[in-house]
Amino acid sequence: MTVKLDFEECLKDSPRFRAEIEVVQNDVSELETRLDKLVKQCHAMLEAGKVYCQTSKSFINGLRELGHHCSQDSLMEECLDTFSRRLSDIVDAYGVRDFLFTSFILTS
Repeated sequence: MTVKLDFEECLKDSPRFRAEIEVVQNDVSELETRLDKLVKQCHAMLEAGKVYCQTSKSFINGLRELGHHCSQDSLMEECLDTFSRRLSDIVDAYGVRDFLFTSFILTS
């Protein structure tokens, strides 16, 4: 039994073409691996950020409690209150940023 080969098909599917396809497939595979690693690092960063925010909120509450404890010294109370409010603003900004970043990552 004789098989007829179309010359144009042979040119389209040559060994060189297959080698080029293999190179591109390897590049895509490496890119996928790197992207998977990057996504895992991003999730780890977000988790660390959540822990940081929770710890910071606990610290802020400690500052506020100390400020209430120092109610006899108005300067100390005012300084601790101002510091805790400013730190709270920073932590809240991190929370908003993390929320937006997480929303972007999860929808992508």
